[in-house]
Amino acid sequence: MCQAALVWHPPGMAAEELRSDPDGRAAPAWLVRAADVGGRLLVLAVLVWLVAALAVELTLVLVAALTALLLAGVAAPAVRWASGKGVPRWVSAGAAVLLLLLVVAGIALGLAARISAQLPQLRDALDRVSTQLSERFGVSMPSLGDLAGSGGQGGSGVGQLVGPAQTLLEAVLGVFLALALAFLFLTSGPGMWQWLLGKFGGRLREDVDAGGRAAWGTVGAYVRGLTVVALFDAVGIGVGLLLLGVPLALSLAVLQFVASYIPTIGAFVAGGLAVLVAYGASGPGTAALVLALVVVVQQIGNDVIEPYVMKSRLPINAAVVLIAVTAGGLLWGIAGALLFVPLVAAASAAGHEVWARHGSRPVAGG
Repeated sequence: MCQAALVWHPPGMAAEELRSDPDGRAAPAWLVRAADVGGRLLVLAVLVWLVAALAVELTLVLVAALTALLLAGVAAPAVRWASGKGVPRWVSAGAAVLLLLLVVAGIALGLAARISAQLPQLRDALDRVSTQLSERFGVSMPSLGDLAGSGGQGGSGVGQLVGPAQTLLEAVLGVFLALALAFLFLTSGPGMWQWLLGKFGGRLREDVDAGGRAAWGTVGAYVRGLTVVALFDAVGIGVGLLLLGVPLALSLAVLQFVASYIPTIGAFVAGGLAVLVAYGASGPGTAALVLALVVVVQQIGNDVIEPYVMKSRLPINAAVVLIAVTAGGLLWGIAGALLFVPLVAAASAAGHEVWARHGSRPVAGG
């Protein structure tokens, strides 16, 4: 007689919802699924950790490549327009890259010149703020002189020269690599993309093409929209500071423009510095007016100007933006804080596009 294994089924649970181990004991299907998902998440976490470790080692190359993609995304519409008018693509791409270099270098040199010329005035203003806060609230702030003095202490003369020289060399190399890659992306980008698509086939090729185009469109729109918003914030806050008689108004406006490229945190820090300078120069009344000015201008820029310029909001919310800025800053410093938000936005746009092509199926269940 053939003996059949008898397994007790809990009420409401079908036999196919159970799994049995070699000893004949049944395991609920939810436990099997949880173990399966947990194992995959563990493998994914290890892969993410390995990729992050590799990214730290290749910071210069990756930052330059991502910066080149952002620059190419900004200049691509102009290059396409010029190519449509009969201008050779390499000429329009070279002119676009040169124009970007001149704009970035002009802003950097202008900001450095104004800050260096007005550094004593800025130091005095912050020192007055530190003294007033210490007298009224018992809060002390480090002065610019203390920070500058601490950076120059210790080490031999050769050691003091090697560090800045190495940093300068890496910066020059990174800028050159970013501009060269941006030129190549603008001139040979379509061919590179077709070569990459040739490595895939069938439905996967269509998904990669759709996701890549969605990511590229998001990056270009993000950088162009962020530039318009940063310019609006800088002009609005700069004019307000001039009307209120706050010293260093132009320098603070330029700093606001540059800092706005670091979403959320950059604009907050630049606005806070303007409030501190106003407090040290004219007291709490002017500081309160500057605070109101900063909040109103930045809210208009974020809620009115940005959606109008970009036609739609980023495919990520404010919490993800803050996490991306923080994670990028921890991984790559200021460069990571600048690059991680468009990188996450591009990945989100690509994933959403592929998800929609497959019917927006749920992640689990259903």
